[in-house]
Amino acid sequence: MKILYITSVLGDIGGSEIYCRDVIKEMLRKGHQVLVVSTEPYDFKHKNFEFLQIPFFGHHAFHKFTMPLFYRRIVKKAKEFQPDIIQSHSNCLMGWIGDKVKQELKIPHVLLIEMISSENNNLHTKTIFALEKFLLPKLKYDKIVVWTENMKKKFLLSWGIKEKRIEVIPAALEKSNYNYLADGKKVKEKFGEHLIISIKSLWTTNVLGLQYVVKAMKYVKKKHPEYRYLCIGPGDSGELKKTAKEYNVEDVVFFPGSVSNKEKMSYWAATEIAPHAYVYEFSTSISLLEFLAMGKACVITDVGAVREYLKDAALIVKLDEKAIGEGINKLIENPKLRKEFERKARKLFEENYSITSSVEKLEKIYSEIKN
Repeated sequence: MKILYITSVLGDIGGSEIYCRDVIKEMLRKGHQVLVVSTEPYDFKHKNFEFLQIPFFGHHAFHKFTMPLFYRRIVKKAKEFQPDIIQSHSNCLMGWIGDKVKQELKIPHVLLIEMISSENNNLHTKTIFALEKFLLPKLKYDKIVVWTENMKKKFLLSWGIKEKRIEVIPAALEKSNYNYLADGKKVKEKFGEHLIISIKSLWTTNVLGLQYVVKAMKYVKKKHPEYRYLCIGPGDSGELKKTAKEYNVEDVVFFPGSVSNKEKMSYWAATEIAPHAYVYEFSTSISLLEFLAMGKACVITDVGAVREYLKDAALIVKLDEKAIGEGINKLIENPKLRKEFERKARKLFEENYSITSSVEKLEKIYSEIKN
């Protein structure tokens, strides 16, 4: 099958980017021809892969707003490629472009929306939410794919989108990228034997969530001063460092910055407990999936579809610094419970969140709407 893949997220850094990368890699592995249209350059080094680079300017968060300006260029390239299906990915603006191509080529269009949240803390996310609410009921896609039942019920159905147009396919990752038997010895030698680690981009809403974890270390430090928290990722750690200083946890909270994909494996392996705090309405987090894939015990705040997604494979707590701190302490003090969560985490990932399964479900949708 020839697939036109339109996305504003793609790469090796950032949760949405990694998910998109893995979906396209699996499509290519399965023999599909894929033309990727994106502002984010990426070479899949595959004979069935083509790429149309869309000009971009400004911060990466605004690339989604600039892509629609070049829709005529995308339509022209699509006519040359002659796809069987259009897959737009990430947000309604990509869906708008997909609709333009659908209108010109008269072929089916599937729109994949990763996250919708009514809990928004800045102008950027508020704008995206308003656009999703306005555009999603109006676009002419054949199917819309979301990651959770919560997104489907709370937003799409309430906005008047017919249930028969909606499919729920959970986010997923390529299992082979996560060796849960990897060695974290060098990381422990550098930072300490007992490590609490998060790895995600230090941008906007992520930072707001991570502030809860930094604050929670006050409670961990009081009972278990031997534990260190490593907050790893690209972006601006300035606000988080201020929070660490304010809460007097500078001696147990560290910001190593961005690490390579190869280095990530060692940090995942060195993790005893992985905390995740969300200030948006959880649909999922690729960072969370990565720790599940590595079989790590996670402490997660109870937001949005967390319980739907995790079932009993992690310790779920309130979005509150004390609750997070107490949750971490509980896992420190109960190694048996921690081991149980580690086993359940890897099992849940293997059974529910493999990229192969996700792409098979997308292929089924493609076949159904083509016929």
